[in-house]
Amino acid sequence: MKLSEKIYYCRKKAGMSQEALAARIGVSRQAVSKWETGEAEPELGKLRLLAEAFGVSADWLLSEAEPQPEPAAEPTHGTSEHSGGIDRLPGVIGKLFRRYGWLAGVYLAFGGGAMALVGCLARTMTRRMFQTIPDMGGTTGDMMQRFSANSPVTLMGNVILVVGILIMLAGILLAIILKKRSRGQ
Repeated sequence: MKLSEKIYYCRKKAGMSQEALAARIGVSRQAVSKWETGEAEPELGKLRLLAEAFGVSADWLLSEAEPQPEPAAEPTHGTSEHSGGIDRLPGVIGKLFRRYGWLAGVYLAFGGGAMALVGCLARTMTRRMFQTIPDMGGTTGDMMQRFSANSPVTLMGNVILVVGILIMLAGILLAIILKKRSRGQ
């Protein structure tokens, strides 16, 4: 089998249209059509992506001797069905995200930290504002303390603080996971 025949055979066996394969590889449908008709051959980077998409080895795609595809070895860089589509991102964008995607987690952690800081400031400033009001009697001070603890600004500050901390923790976790994946490639 020639390379063009193998591409057509594997695409049909996988139940993919030319459009679906083109989107997965990061090329146009016309490029896939030209590969299948033998008018053009995929470049080396696209050949590797084709082999991954079909679950075969690049060696098998390039050889003309073997009639049936052999299953490719399992990837060693953590690719699995749980990768969330990162491995299907096309071209340069996919490479950049796989290599530096962990920075998204860092940015998320910093954003969550800033949000937590805003919530903490809102909470603290509201309480201090009500503490500076002079006590005009025994009950006024207690009433102001209760109001400052339950004021809408203080409650919203508490919510923003908690959400910010959760976002910060999620960002740290994301950065750690994506950094480990980028090292494994």
